[in-house]
Amino acid sequence: MISIEKIKRIDFEKEGQVFKALGNPLRLKMVSLLMNDECCVTDITNTLGISQSTSSQHLNILKNSGIVSPKRYGTKICYAIENEEVKQLILMLIEKYNKE
Repeated sequence: MISIEKIKRIDFEKEGQVFKALGNPLRLKMVSLLMNDECCVTDITNTLGISQSTSSQHLNILKNSGIVSPKRYGTKICYAIENEEVKQLILMLIEKYNKE
C-alpha cells in the first residue's frame, strides 16, 4: 500500500505535463524512435514522414516537458531522451506489444 506521505511528495503539475506530452501519438512515436540513440531533426522527419515544422513543434513540446534535450552539431540539431523514467515507460510499452 502506498502511503499518503509518498503521494504528497509527487509534483503532479510537472508529471502531468510529461503525461500530456506523451499523450499525443506522434510524440510517443518520436520518443520511441529516440530510445536507442539520439536523432537529428532530419532523420526524425524522414523516418516518420512528417514536415520539419511539424517535427519541430512536437519536439519543442517534448523539450519543454523535460522529456528530450537538444544538442547542436554545426547546423544540425539532434535530440536525445533526457528523462530516464520516460525511457522505462516506453520500454514497458515495447514489451507489451512484443510478448511472444
